Amino acid sequence: MVTVETLRLLADIGFMATSNGMSAQAKSIFKAIGQIRPNSVLPHIGMALNHLNLNQFQDALDVLEKKALKIEPDNPTVRAFIGMSLMLMGRNSESEKFLTPLTESDDPLAANLAENLLQELKHHADKKSAPPKAPH
Repeated sequence: MVTVETLRLLADIGFMATSNGMSAQAKSIFKAIGQIRPNSVLPHIGMALNHLNLNQFQDALDVLEKKALKIEPDNPTVRAFIGMSLMLMGRNSESEKFLTPLTESDDPLAANLAENLLQELKHHADKKSAPPKAPH
């Protein structure tokens, strides 16, 4: 039996791998975690992050919506990554609808991620709505 600590360590290694351009290795790690714990959202979050790092935003969204949400429909971390995927696809109003309620989440990771993404959305919207600067 694989312990929870071992799974967390494997997941951390998978997250480090995808963040450092080792997507094939990350995919293998998250696939193995999924085989060990098929009812966990963790491998799906990892796979989605791997897709995001490869600029495969729709694939990330598909994994989160079709796999992770089926396991835990109210998981705030899953929902935060859905918001991120939507934002990266340019679907900002949908992203904002997903992220705004998460700012009140008891999950500090999800709340912090949602806050940061909403700030990024606001910053992007402010840049778009700013009047053009007059030439000097």
